Amino acid sequence: MYLGVDAGGSNTRAVLVDSDGAVLGTGRAAGANPVVHGVEHAGQQLESALRQALGNHTAAGVSAAVIGLAGGPTAGRPLLDEVARVARHLGIVTPRVVSDVEVSFAAGSESPDGVLVLSGTGAAAAELRNWRLARHVDGNGWLVGDDGSGFWVGRQAVRAVLRMIDGRGRPTKLIDVICYALAAEPDVTSLEAAVYNEPPLRLASLAPLVTALYHDDSVAAEIVTEAAELLLAAVSALGPVAAGYRDAVLAGGLLLAQGPLRDLVAGGLQDRFGLTARFADNGALGAARLARGL
Repeated sequence: MYLGVDAGGSNTRAVLVDSDGAVLGTGRAAGANPVVHGVEHAGQQLESALRQALGNHTAAGVSAAVIGLAGGPTAGRPLLDEVARVARHLGIVTPRVVSDVEVSFAAGSESPDGVLVLSGTGAAAAELRNWRLARHVDGNGWLVGDDGSGFWVGRQAVRAVLRMIDGRGRPTKLIDVICYALAAEPDVTSLEAAVYNEPPLRLASLAPLVTALYHDDSVAAEIVTEAAELLLAAVSALGPVAAGYRDAVLAGGLLLAQGPLRDLVAGGLQDRFGLTARFADNGALGAARLARGL
């Protein structure tokens, strides 16, 4: 048996498969990105998801396990030690830690080489060779990068609402949905308090509200369109045309959800680069594929 885990900023998914790739069990927990939530919390969520996936199966029967998370093996010794602790506690082999980009690519590609575009809580574009990350553009984290991510979209929406309230910006229907989602009154003081009393990445949860208004609100449409352009600019920086790839894997909650951002990015990939969009619907299954040696 083989275990695969996709540990994201918003949720963690685990899957147990047999040697043919048939699913034997699944698990789900809260986000386990150590940069966002801390190492101890990440370990707790990993253990919960893995325990659910194992179910009543014997842990000693697991031949290999792979965990995909932001930063991968460069995430630091404290995290790798925590992963080893979780493995000992569950009685499984110590998982191999790889980049979340690698498990997403393995979930959506039939070829070991290609391009991936990710927009979820964070965002990046990447080139992979032999299933491994060869190069990435952005993916620098919410504080200094992740342009076109869920966090980026949510922050832009809050900024647009603040500009509307204080007279710098145009009227937008975003004021109603953003204030409701954050339990804030439509005034600067209330909205500021609602934002700063929550973890910064809470803003990523606002992104679907923005994409839902794409056809009904010009401000929301501009935010979504700019997010797509930023993601396509990251792909352009990779130079995928010269590399001769035909497909690009789309990953992350925003690009996997039906909606305007997915359509704009997929259309831009085809029109500008000749790349056909494929979708990484389950990063945990991609991790399990890597654990099985593909």
